[in-house]
Amino acid sequence: MAPNTPAHEQRRVTVTPLARAHGVGFSALGLVIFGVAIFLWLISAPLPTAAYGLLYIASAVLIFLGSAKVFEPPISLEITPEAIRYCHRRGYWQITWENIVRYDVPRVHRGLELDDVPYIGFALRDIEPLLADITPRLAVYLLSEQRHLLVVALRHERPDIRDYSPYFEVPDRFAAPSGTVYKGVQAMFATRCTHFRELLGYDLFVPVSALDRPPDDFLRWLKQLENTRA
Repeated sequence: MAPNTPAHEQRRVTVTPLARAHGVGFSALGLVIFGVAIFLWLISAPLPTAAYGLLYIASAVLIFLGSAKVFEPPISLEITPEAIRYCHRRGYWQITWENIVRYDVPRVHRGLELDDVPYIGFALRDIEPLLADITPRLAVYLLSEQRHLLVVALRHERPDIRDYSPYFEVPDRFAAPSGTVYKGVQAMFATRCTHFRELLGYDLFVPVSALDRPPDDFLRWLKQLENTRA
C-alpha cells in the first residue's frame, strides 16, 4: 500500500459476488449448447424439430442469464471502518456501522422449525440516513425484487392474515419519528422496511448471491471487520 494512500482507503475491503463468476460459466455453457445444435443441424442429425427448439431455447436462456450476471458491478459491497455500501447496477445504498443494531441471516417459522431465507438482514437504529443515501432507481427495484421475500415472511410469520393488501398497497407518505414526512419512492421504501422489521426483525437485506462466501462465513468475517475497525 502506498504511503500516501488515505487511511480510509487502506482499510477498505470489497466483495466480488460469486454469482458474477458463475455468469461466465453460464454464458460458456450456453454457447457450447448453441454450437452443438448448429453442428447437429449441419450434419442433418436425425433429431425431431422440437429437440432443436429446446437446444436453442436452453442456449439462449443460459447466455441471457450469464450475461446478466457478468454485467453486474464487479463489486457488490464496499466495507470501510465507517460504513457498508451495497453496490448494484441500479444504484447503491450505504449504512454506517453506528446505525447498525445487528445483522444475521433472517429466519421464518415453518411449524416448530426455523428456516433461513437467502439474505443477510440488517436492523437499523434510524432509517432516515438510509433514505437520504439510497438511489431512487435502486429503491424502486428493491420494492419489486423483494416482494417474494415479503410474501414468504407473511405466509410464515402471519398465517392468520388473509388480506395482504395493506402490505402491498404501500402509501406514498411516511412520517419518520423525527417528524420529517417523506413522499414518493422514499416513503414507499421506508414503509416496506417497516414491514420487514415487523415480520423478520430487519430493515435492509443483501441477497446471498451478492456474497463471496457462504452466509455463515460471511457473517463471521463481517463481525471480525466490525471488531477491528477502530
